[in-house]
Amino acid sequence: MAGAGRLLKDSDKIIFGEFWTAKQRQGHPIHHTVSYRASFKPELPSFFMKEFLKKKNRVVYDPFGGRGTTAIQANIEGHAAIHNDIHPLSIFLASARQYVPKLVDLEKKLNSLDLEMDVEEDPFDKNLLPFFHPRTLKEIKNLKHYMAIDDSVEMKFISLIALSRLHGHSTGFFSVYTFPQVSIPPEAQAKNNAKKGITPEYRPIKPRIFQKMKRDLAMPIPPFYHEFSKNNLYSLNSANSVPNVESESVDLIVTSPPFLDKVDYEGDNWLRHWFLDIEKSKDRKLSIFSNINDWNEFIRSTLKESSRVLKKGSYMVMEVGEVKKGNSILYLDEDVVRMAEGTGLVWNKTYVHTQSFTKLSNCWQVSNNEKGTNSNRCVVLRKVN
Repeated sequence: MAGAGRLLKDSDKIIFGEFWTAKQRQGHPIHHTVSYRASFKPELPSFFMKEFLKKKNRVVYDPFGGRGTTAIQANIEGHAAIHNDIHPLSIFLASARQYVPKLVDLEKKLNSLDLEMDVEEDPFDKNLLPFFHPRTLKEIKNLKHYMAIDDSVEMKFISLIALSRLHGHSTGFFSVYTFPQVSIPPEAQAKNNAKKGITPEYRPIKPRIFQKMKRDLAMPIPPFYHEFSKNNLYSLNSANSVPNVESESVDLIVTSPPFLDKVDYEGDNWLRHWFLDIEKSKDRKLSIFSNINDWNEFIRSTLKESSRVLKKGSYMVMEVGEVKKGNSILYLDEDVVRMAEGTGLVWNKTYVHTQSFTKLSNCWQVSNNEKGTNSNRCVVLRKVN
């Protein structure tokens, strides 16, 4: 039973405090190039890299890579990274920032693209027209054509920026007014359009891509960033089986697993999947659990695999939250500690980061230290054998 009796609550191994800022967008702008639900702040992995890595050029691993926060921050701080995720979208989000081109080269590449070419109509267009003006859709489809034939780092980064502008709630996005982080169904978007009395207007995509690139690259990345990012590994696997990561090759793990029944990554990203030509796979089972016992077993197997890849004496940090289920609050940090038994990892301490939420969390009706993924409870485990 999750959090049974709060067995760990009085332990001197639990440390409370505000270890990093609760404000939004404090990290390097490259972190915020694209939104992604259930991602943690770059200050979190940065804190633990400073805490547990005393030398540069170490290997930092995130088995639930998500948006790529851990990998990018590792490169910023002078380390190589391993980014693993079972979701192909996650691999794209991270690997598209392995090399960050210069703005002048990106502008040259963007200006070279002919987005006015005629495109074939497709039956799937009916799902897209509630979001995009037909002329805007034509430009997007032409951009997709270039994405398929041009594998340059400039094209990949432009694709990432375009993905971040695909749909949202302001005129800076390609779409009519909609939510930026979740792709709602076409029928729901059509109903919203009718309710608001709006229709998709033509929004040329080139200037929107350029303005976003200009903002994101306003702050220079560290001069050594690419020295370390060139050694990154991007792995498309379940976190409990990563055969392409060598045993005892990792100096630090910082990660956050999916919580209980919180995020539908497939459904939430259907428009992004269309843009990147990611097909739904029967073999790809994203880890979304509504049953605590199933979640625990998955975490146990992930901890065992994480122990395999960690060097002896190195640390793993797993950030989990307090999840409200009915009238109960599940303290998942306690479950992580229990699931670590017999894996070669032992509990070192738990950092409980207390914070006040800003507007993004509030819009999801997440209350301070009360509900959902509301507080950072970071379990630190150490490999002993």
